Amino acid sequence: MQLASERITKLELERAYSRIRTHVAETALIHSDFLSNRWNADVFIKCEQFQPIGAFKIRGASNFALQLSKEDRAKGLITHSSGNHAQAVAYMANKLGCPAYVVMPSNSNQLKIANTKKWGAELTFCEPTIEDRLIQCERIAKEKGGAVCPPFDHSWIIEGQATTAMEIIREDKQMDMIIAPLGGGGLLSGSALAAHYFSPRTVVIGVEPANAADGYRGLKAGKREVKALANTVADGLRTTVGVNPFPIIQQLVREVWLAQEKDILPWMYLLWQETKMLIEPSSAVPFAAMDLCADKLKGKRVAVIITGGNVDLKSLP
Repeated sequence: MQLASERITKLELERAYSRIRTHVAETALIHSDFLSNRWNADVFIKCEQFQPIGAFKIRGASNFALQLSKEDRAKGLITHSSGNHAQAVAYMANKLGCPAYVVMPSNSNQLKIANTKKWGAELTFCEPTIEDRLIQCERIAKEKGGAVCPPFDHSWIIEGQATTAMEIIREDKQMDMIIAPLGGGGLLSGSALAAHYFSPRTVVIGVEPANAADGYRGLKAGKREVKALANTVADGLRTTVGVNPFPIIQQLVREVWLAQEKDILPWMYLLWQETKMLIEPSSAVPFAAMDLCADKLKGKRVAVIITGGNVDLKSLP
C-alpha cells in the first residue's frame, strides 16, 4: 500500500519549484537575535509576508493555476477563502488574464477583502461556515464552468506550499527544525514533504491556536476531526485540516504545539516591536506556542515560517 506521503513525489516538488519561480518571490530567511537570545537557540524567520500578495498562499495558487489548460483558465478561477488564498487566486487570475470568482465569509478581514477586489476578483459573501463556503463555491462553479482552486485540499496546492520549506533547506542545510502554522494543512504537509525528501534530519513541527486545535486532536486520536469549532483571533487558522494534508501530517510531522489565545496578540505586537516586521495574528501563533515549548528549542537551529502580513491597520484587534 502506498503511503500518503509518497503520492506526492520528490520530482513533483522539484517541478512545482521550477514552475512557480517566476511568479513568486524567493523570500528572505532572517536570523533573529531577539528570539535566539530568548530561547537559547538559533532562530530564523522565513518572511512570506514579502510575497506579492503578502502571504505564502501565492505558492499553491500559482502551482494550481499554471497547470490548468488555457481553455480551463479562460472560464475563470474559482475559490473560497477567508483572505490570503482569495488574494492569491485573484492575483494569479489577473496575471494570467482570466476571471476570478471568490467566495469569502462575511466576517473576513477588511484589508483582505479590499486586496482581493484590487486584483479584479468578483466577490460573493457567505455565512462564516465551511459548509456555506463550499455550497456557494459549487454553485458558482456550475454557473461559470471554471476550475475550483481549493485553499489547501489538493496535491497541486500542497506541492506549491512545499516550496517554502524547500527554499529554507536550500539556503541552510543544517536546519534542525522547521515550524509552520496549521490551518487547512497545505503548508504544514508541504513542509513535511520537503524535509522528508530534501533534509530528513530536519524535524517539522506544526502549531495551532488552542481554540482551533482540530489538527492536534486528530493526531492524538489517529483520525481526522471533521467538525470543529474555532473561536480564535488567528483568522487564517480557523479552518479544519483537509483530507489530503492530514495523512501526510500524520506520517511526517513530529508534533503539533498549541498557542493559548491570550498570548497570540501580545506576541504579534511584540514581534512588530522587536523585529519591525508587520505580521498578522496567524503568524504570531508559532511564537506563542514556541514560548511554551522553550525547552525543546534550546541549542537548536530553527526556522519559523511567517505565513502573512495582511493586517488591517484601521481595525486592529
